[in-house]
Amino acid sequence: MGGQGHPTNTLNGIDMKKWTIIALLLGSLHAAEAQQYLDYQLRLEPVWSRVADALGEPGSVESVEFSPNGKYMVSGTKYDNSVIMWRTSDGAELWRKYTAAEVERAGWSADGKYVAAVSEDYLVTVYDSASGEVFKTITLKKAADGLTWSHNGLLMAVGEERTEHEDGTTSGWVHIYDMEKDKEIKAFDFGNTVNELFFTKDDRYLLAVGHGAVKVYSTANWEEVQTLKPNYFVTFTSGTFSPDGKHVIAVGQGGTSRGNVYLWEWKSGKLLKMFNHTGKKIESISWHPNGQYIAHAGHDPYIYVYRVNDILSHGNDAIPVAHKVWAGDHAEYVDFNADGSFLCSAHQNGLIKLWVWMGEDPSMNSKRHEWVRKTQTDGN
Repeated sequence: MGGQGHPTNTLNGIDMKKWTIIALLLGSLHAAEAQQYLDYQLRLEPVWSRVADALGEPGSVESVEFSPNGKYMVSGTKYDNSVIMWRTSDGAELWRKYTAAEVERAGWSADGKYVAAVSEDYLVTVYDSASGEVFKTITLKKAADGLTWSHNGLLMAVGEERTEHEDGTTSGWVHIYDMEKDKEIKAFDFGNTVNELFFTKDDRYLLAVGHGAVKVYSTANWEEVQTLKPNYFVTFTSGTFSPDGKHVIAVGQGGTSRGNVYLWEWKSGKLLKMFNHTGKKIESISWHPNGQYIAHAGHDPYIYVYRVNDILSHGNDAIPVAHKVWAGDHAEYVDFNADGSFLCSAHQNGLIKLWVWMGEDPSMNSKRHEWVRKTQTDGN
């Protein structure tokens, strides 16, 4: 008995005093991480996901786009050939229509009354957005991948897939339709498959994104005014003008890489930046309406957000990622609503997803309150 001392104050061989110090250090680290998260503003938060291609994993959603007022979304699918109208607030399916072949792109008219879809059955189908009833169809000579409406609501542009000729050349036609006069007013050859089309906000220029190049056309005469491409062949899959119309950003695969983001000052043709921090194919890119951010997604399971100022002020490999969020399966398309408060994404597993945008302006609510107060005061 006299040889027994007091039991050693240990826990799994670690002195309790040391254990307490470790616990306190871990606790402060967790507290610091929590505070860092609370201080962190910029983020995309998930709202809901819905089945848009009923085949699931063997299916794929090729595009999803917000209505001009942001209250609705339309999606188009690759394998179950559906065009679906969704309500943004709760993800309710309002109507679903089917085509004879895969739907590559679906998009809204400027007044929100119609949606149009291009599919592999050589058709452009225009639907009444409220009922889903077919308003009209336009027959093409080739399948189409690109579609967009002008901001004044008068024009619809459609871009076809390439045609290979016996002499080894290729063509890919862009068709311009006057929807008010119900006729095609212009067709011109891009030279290859056209994947996406976008007008500037003032409708003075049309951007065509496709295999081999990104081209800008004047809508005054439909002449090509600029061709943007590096010194190697790139299959461009997505691109857009900046909100102020000064820059063009696009994503594509080519050269020795799996793909890159390309940013140009388009009128001078100067390539400002070229980067890819995912190491994987990027399918779609979207410019935030406030002009300060871009978001892209693709075969990496994340949606990436960058500050435009960071892109412009850092070297290609040193551009910091402002935010990234796990989005799941390969993404085919991303789109911001008109005021940038939400983002939607389309995925190869048959899902579409809605995300709420939380920005970096800490005075957002106070500015909104001031706007409401001023509006109410002026109304009186």
